[in-house]
Amino acid sequence: MKKNFLLFLTFTSLSTLQAQTVEEKIAAKSCECLEKSSKITEDVYRDCLTKPMAELILTDKDPKVRESINTVDGIKTMILKIQGVVSKKCPNLVPSLTENKDDVFYGESKNKKAQNFYVIAKDFMQKNNYKLAIESFLLALNEDSNFVLALDDIAVSYRQLNDYDNAIKYYKKSLEVYPEGNFALMNIGVVYTFKSDYKTAISYYEKLIQYHPNNAEGYFGAGKNYFLMKDDEKALDNIFMAHIIYTNENSDYQKDSEQMLGAIYQKMKSENKEDLFKKIAEKNNVKIE
Repeated sequence: MKKNFLLFLTFTSLSTLQAQTVEEKIAAKSCECLEKSSKITEDVYRDCLTKPMAELILTDKDPKVRESINTVDGIKTMILKIQGVVSKKCPNLVPSLTENKDDVFYGESKNKKAQNFYVIAKDFMQKNNYKLAIESFLLALNEDSNFVLALDDIAVSYRQLNDYDNAIKYYKKSLEVYPEGNFALMNIGVVYTFKSDYKTAISYYEKLIQYHPNNAEGYFGAGKNYFLMKDDEKALDNIFMAHIIYTNENSDYQKDSEQMLGAIYQKMKSENKEDLFKKIAEKNNVKIE
């Protein structure tokens, strides 16, 4: 199995390289579209990516290229790859709105008392004194109820105490203030997984994918929970996507996605579903021989 799986990863890299020609053509059109725009908003950016994608892929002579966007997952995968090329080809035209939001919502509180209580709470957290940390976070939130960092960290503290219900409560409060918050979306998914509520965990991971399509954690979390629900096909779709991102980022977490793919492969092989594994791999533009 180990030998075969290493061969599989090699083919993953090769297939990614082969797909670059189509992506580069779309990225070039996208950059042209963005250059013509007087103001680049997230909506304009999205339109400049998707319109040339539909035009070039649907008119491509290769049927496999046309079939690549026949599914929602296929569209997500293609958009993600194009975004990567566009960010290198015309980086000055890529909107930084999401990053600006992070700067605002993940920044210090403007309320000095709230910020002071937060600093004290973080010190308690570093000493693993989560009960006192919670008390200080509550004082901070009494001064500034929309303090996202305090909401996220009090949730972390409750999670460390295995108080999952309160952890969820404060992650939800954080998401009420900042719905796109990647920290809360990712970690509330983790907590629901601990509670064996896999469907709800997936719903939050899919929101993470929606707001942050370049974040591998959304795909990995969704894939892991689909696997726990014994939905191997959706698990593979998501873990393949996570592995592509981890590999492109040269992340240490690609070892985790390799292990997950290996576990799914072993399970499907034991159920005589090896052909289905290969079919799903092919659907994700991964060729296995």
